[in-house]
Amino acid sequence: MTVLFVGASHATAPLATIERIGFTADDAAATLARITPGDVMPTLPLRELVILSTCHRVELYAVAAEDVTRPAIALDALVQLLTSRGLDVDAAASQVRRLVSIDATRHLFRVAAGLESMVLGESEVLGQVAGALALAVRVGAAGPVLTPLFEAAVRTGRRARAETAIATAPASVSSIAAELAEELADELRGRRALFLGAGKIALLAAKSLRARGFWDMSVVASTDGDATELVAELGATSVAGDAVARAIAESDLVFTCASVPTAIDAALIRQAMRGRMARPLAFIDLAAGDVLDPAVADLPGVRMVRPAELRERIDAAIAGRRREAPLVETIVEEELRALQARVESSSLSGVVAALRARAEEIRQRELARALAAVPNADPAVHAQLEWLSVSLVNKLLDEPTRRLRAEPASPTTVPYADVTRELFGLPTELADRPTA
Repeated sequence: MTVLFVGASHATAPLATIERIGFTADDAAATLARITPGDVMPTLPLRELVILSTCHRVELYAVAAEDVTRPAIALDALVQLLTSRGLDVDAAASQVRRLVSIDATRHLFRVAAGLESMVLGESEVLGQVAGALALAVRVGAAGPVLTPLFEAAVRTGRRARAETAIATAPASVSSIAAELAEELADELRGRRALFLGAGKIALLAAKSLRARGFWDMSVVASTDGDATELVAELGATSVAGDAVARAIAESDLVFTCASVPTAIDAALIRQAMRGRMARPLAFIDLAAGDVLDPAVADLPGVRMVRPAELRERIDAAIAGRRREAPLVETIVEEELRALQARVESSSLSGVVAALRARAEEIRQRELARALAAVPNADPAVHAQLEWLSVSLVNKLLDEPTRRLRAEPASPTTVPYADVTRELFGLPTELADRPTA
């Protein structure tokens, strides 16, 4: 079976788009359930599906249903799933990647190894890959193709971090933002932080901030539900959307996130600065410049950390990681080859088992027919016929079995398996394997 991939990430789409089309755990579970026949929702033309949704990527890994004749049909369905969540149809052509077979598998391994992350080598994605598989298995959407595929990806990610320095000196956007917050605290007159937006990036930044010391945190979100995790996990105070100016005025440090309910312009900040008695105010822009007016940086008493400054710090922190990337690439390719060898070996083992089962079925049927022709024969004759039939089958299958089992390291593995299956009419379900 061919592995299919459709996805958007920080490398192809704005973070605001990623936030908009992202899946919560409940969203993902409901969508995964749609591939199960009989569900009240319209089914997707998929046999298996895993959803990987993080701050910086929304990716769908799938295997098409049996009645789908071309991978493009299933790929189109996956793209439509993303557009139904708010991805602009016209932008989808440039913001969504489509991959099949070995390219899809290689991409997943690179994601797990941290090579596709906004911050090279970041560790959180490995747990997210494992979590995506766990959810799909629990719902019943991951089967004999995607389960071993994702398990191999997790193994690749662990090797990358254990055998190289790709994950040394943690340097995620959230950790860098927290470091900056601690530095800015010396310039500010308090430790009151406000999050404008309550998406995944906001939550990670808030957790990193809390891990570095006490901060009094508040959050302004589009809905009360959006702020639930920040409020419940970190004790943040939820602020109504119509009280943004007052909330900013009462804060020392403001994080602007892609999910902020309204754009933040200079006029709003000027209003918030009135009456602060020249008390400094700092902004850390986590939304890549999408929601915070650049003119805010020119206001008296305001310090703005722009996305470019975050990027510089991240680049400095991961300079050493880049030198490790070629070693990680080698691990990815090694694991790809190992996975293919395991899949092919498993496929051939299944072919051998099915071939022998078919031969045994024929042997027993023909032996019964022969014994029925001599019902009064001596038991020794029966035993001799039994021995003869077993011996004939074993001798006939010995050489084919030996040759098939010697094939896993050979490029002829798949053709051997397919030809054997075709010649002897063996079950086609043995073909459940990722294809290159």
